[in-house]
Amino acid sequence: MVKDDTLLISETDRALDDVSADEYGFNDIARKLAPSLVDAAKSDGMVIGIEGPWGSGKTSLLNFLKKQLASEQANQLHVITLAPWLTGDNISLIESLTEAMADILDKEEEKSNPSGFWSRGKKQSAGYTDLFRKYGARTGRALAPLANLAGMIYPPAAIVGAGLGVGADYLEKLGRNPTDAEVKKLISDKLASLDVRFLVLIDDLDRLEPQQAVEVIRMVRSVADFPKVAYVMCYDRSVLAHALERGLHVKDGDLFLQKVVQLTFTIPLPEPFDLRLSLRSKVLAVYREVNRKDPEVEERDQISRAIDREGAGLKTPREVKLVLNAIKFAYRNMADDLYFPDLCRISLLKILNPPLYRWLENYLSVRSVIFTGDAELSEDDVTEMGASLKELLPSEAMGSTRSIWSAAEYIPGLQNDDDPKDRVFQSEHSSQISKYLSDKRLGSPVHYRYYFALTGPRSALPDEKLNELKELAGSDVQGLSTKLEGYIVAPRPLGQSWFEHILDRFSAPELGALSVDQLCGIATALGNVMDIAMKGKKQVRFFSRSLSDKAEILMGNILDILREKDAQTRSGLLKQIFTQGPSLNWFVAEFFRRELFDHGVVGDRAKRVEDRHLTADELDTYRQELKQRLSAAAADGSLASYPELGSILYGWRDMAGIEEPRTWVASFIADDANFLTLLLELRGLAVSDRVYRPLRKSTLELFMDWEVVQPRLEALRQNNPSSQVKLELDEIDEALRFGEGDHFN
Repeated sequence: MVKDDTLLISETDRALDDVSADEYGFNDIARKLAPSLVDAAKSDGMVIGIEGPWGSGKTSLLNFLKKQLASEQANQLHVITLAPWLTGDNISLIESLTEAMADILDKEEEKSNPSGFWSRGKKQSAGYTDLFRKYGARTGRALAPLANLAGMIYPPAAIVGAGLGVGADYLEKLGRNPTDAEVKKLISDKLASLDVRFLVLIDDLDRLEPQQAVEVIRMVRSVADFPKVAYVMCYDRSVLAHALERGLHVKDGDLFLQKVVQLTFTIPLPEPFDLRLSLRSKVLAVYREVNRKDPEVEERDQISRAIDREGAGLKTPREVKLVLNAIKFAYRNMADDLYFPDLCRISLLKILNPPLYRWLENYLSVRSVIFTGDAELSEDDVTEMGASLKELLPSEAMGSTRSIWSAAEYIPGLQNDDDPKDRVFQSEHSSQISKYLSDKRLGSPVHYRYYFALTGPRSALPDEKLNELKELAGSDVQGLSTKLEGYIVAPRPLGQSWFEHILDRFSAPELGALSVDQLCGIATALGNVMDIAMKGKKQVRFFSRSLSDKAEILMGNILDILREKDAQTRSGLLKQIFTQGPSLNWFVAEFFRRELFDHGVVGDRAKRVEDRHLTADELDTYRQELKQRLSAAAADGSLASYPELGSILYGWRDMAGIEEPRTWVASFIADDANFLTLLLELRGLAVSDRVYRPLRKSTLELFMDWEVVQPRLEALRQNNPSSQVKLELDEIDEALRFGEGDHFN
């Protein structure tokens, strides 16, 4: 992965002002609008509204309008831009506008009277621009500080100079200070006589608080009917109308707005697919810059499909920017942990459908711990999740982006069903799960969290740690065994151990990508540590695969893959693990015993070729090897130290018949402590209202004489046993009672 900071800087929400960056034709629209705005400034005052939802490009259009207006070379047209959203509450917008207009008028007057009448009049009397400023201060008094009220008095009529021409004579005849309306008329008459025009551009009205919005409308109504002054206001109509309803306490803000705005232009919707095409080209550029190559055909098709379907809800250019920023932000440092098309999907949902985005985050997190067997979900919770999904995706049409079928394309375990609890957490084929894992898809229980939290789940081993184990498998088997022993005892946040989690991670597709040496290394290390793992595994979990089951699947997959890759190396591996592998308990009691059942050598099940990892010849050969190892362990006294003594006795029986294990048991239980230990080891498992450990008569009769069991237990109880022995006797008595019940037979 290559990181390019120049590309991966997030796109800001800054409006466009560069014609070369105009993807949606705003400059063309501005070129057509500009002449009309110039004409509007020649009239007796006009208010023009540019309307569009947030993010539709109103400010970009305004920027291009400024460029076009400058190129129009309209004589004496002055463009004033106001930003009420940035001005704040402490400054009167009306005063800001009239001050700006007065400054322009001062400059225009100075140009026409560089050293004559104007400069003299300015010293001797108040000109019309002074009245203009006072008018702005007075009409904007709603937001002006009280301390400034004294400065809002119009100058006495006697000191108003000839700058107002006829208007000055009128004021002199009044003999009093004029009213606002009288001053407004004087200013209007003066503006009409001048060869000067104003175009006032006001942006972001839809960002204002209600009182700020009211202030803007007051400004427009106070100054809008001045001649040769036109306004262009940009806003989202529904948002501004709602703000006016609150600020003015009127019932219909939209109707009120109609009284203010004489002409509206609505930002046109982008042409069909324009936004999706724009996003597609940009995300492909991100992919190329990070990976220094184009995506492969399948991945490129998935990117296009994700944007075409989930991107159908794109409405504004701003949404394209937000989605692109979300993709860049996640992909910058995590390209190795994500599947890019899925990142595009979830980024689109994050911006366009936040409720579905949050539902998926919750569903995938719950599914992750269910998949690993670390937790269960109640039927009520499952039903609730299924019902809420249907509310979010109500369509029944398979092609609709608002149907469950659409989400099921990239989210595992979903289906459209009338029963809410059957819509979610459906079983999945192991090959599909493996592909999610290997491709690091959104549906991977190990990688899903990268898409939401920029990091993997705490309950999942990071890919770099798994890769470390793979490297050791090909170069240092003893080092791998040591690492696995560490993972057996290392604490993990949820139910199963890190070791079990690792067994799950070595899926068939993951193994298929490994070398022969790596496969042999994993199998050898597994044979080295399984008895250690079984000895420390005391917790019983139902409704999920056991530790032994997971190890059997892993060993079986390795043997099957090696059969295709290198049969000769496979033969050497079998000889090594069955003749030298330390985990004799697991081989005899679990792995090899299951092979005996699958071959139909023991038990009453039919032969199942698809479950068979050993050939018939291999089964016979290594059955003899394991029998010899069991006999040797019985002779040297080490057999009793194996972690699951009851299970190994069953395996020994299935390999060699009942006589050898029965003979060993007779010798072993001569010691009272061993007798109690074996009875506890031979207990079974049953679940009803809780977990039970029944000890059945049929089990005991396999390995010892039933007639002597109860008398011996009674004798031990009569001999004043220690507290530990008494506790063991109580457990055995309880197990025997459970073993007699019909419920467990």
